Amino acid sequence: MKTGSVLVAILLCGVPASAQVIPAECAPAQEQLNAAQVAGTQNDWLAASNHYREAVQVAPSCVEAIVNLGVVYNRLNQPEEAIKTFKDALARNPQLFPAHLNLGITYFRTNRYDLAIESLRTALKLDPEHTQARQLLALSLIAREEFKEAADELEQLLKLAPPDAGTLVALGKMYLRLKRYPEAVATFTSALKFEPDAAKTHLLLGEALDNAGQADKAAGAFQRAIQLDPSLLEAHYALGHVFLKRGNLDEALAEFQKELQLNPEMVLARYQAGKIYFQRDKLDEAVSELSKVVEADPTFRPALETLAQARLKQGSNNEAITLLERAVALDPGWPQAFALLGRAYTRAGRREDAKKAFATAQRLSAEERKRLENAVTKPK
Repeated sequence: MKTGSVLVAILLCGVPASAQVIPAECAPAQEQLNAAQVAGTQNDWLAASNHYREAVQVAPSCVEAIVNLGVVYNRLNQPEEAIKTFKDALARNPQLFPAHLNLGITYFRTNRYDLAIESLRTALKLDPEHTQARQLLALSLIAREEFKEAADELEQLLKLAPPDAGTLVALGKMYLRLKRYPEAVATFTSALKFEPDAAKTHLLLGEALDNAGQADKAAGAFQRAIQLDPSLLEAHYALGHVFLKRGNLDEALAEFQKELQLNPEMVLARYQAGKIYFQRDKLDEAVSELSKVVEADPTFRPALETLAQARLKQGSNNEAITLLERAVALDPGWPQAFALLGRAYTRAGRREDAKKAFATAQRLSAEERKRLENAVTKPK
């Protein structure tokens, strides 16, 4: 099984001549190849590129020199030259694994994930046990949001190489994306055996447990994450959400406030805090928090609705109407918002508008009930 660096292919001409036998087609360029190797060890990539170009001129059939030249172009941050060079090598030898691998690397580095996937899959056909190629293929698939395929590659990787925390965490994240929560729990638990103090992994484990319906264990995982890293973003929010589902509003609010101290831009934490204030009839606090939410995200419909309710309670009917009109414009199929808008119109003395809003709410509710009935009675 090959475990060489993904960044630089382990090539025959990439090691000192004394350590490896130079292929016959490269022998005429041995001096240039040795000079390129020395320049590379000194990180003098410009000199290395010159020596490799000289090697190719002296020995045009030495594909190893061509691939190494492409690697050096990547070191010089010249990806287009690298791509041309790797393609040149493949035109001479389509079965050259290092050229396919490095071409995939270059495409990945330049965010051309479809092409990276194609090159890396070709490389893996030539060497199915090359772990770094499979890792990079998984990363490319993740970048393309092809999570099922990425999970498959990571599962295969764990069969090829001893497990490590990084691969396990990556696979656990894929299971979360795929809503395979028991598998996510097991995978993050395994990752923590390698890195028991990894706060982020405890946070991910808590998320998996919460989604798997194990709220108490999830709370424990979130608390452990906070203990390990009190400044870990989203940990306090996650713990607050567990408390909220339990109905422990004081504890939930405290966690949301802690999250906002660390992460003032987190809209969800601010929304939940504002909603709790509204439920506690602390209208000024609710309006303050929810106004910041809809300012940060004007399309956040639940925040618009709750803010409108708070404004109605404060007697600010026109402001409530403005908010609710925005809400129903965002979602014309939302019966609750139309019903609330009807109430706001009524309080503002706009009776005809209120009638229309209530009629729309009634119609939408009837349509929703009909859809549910059809879904229940539909033949399997």
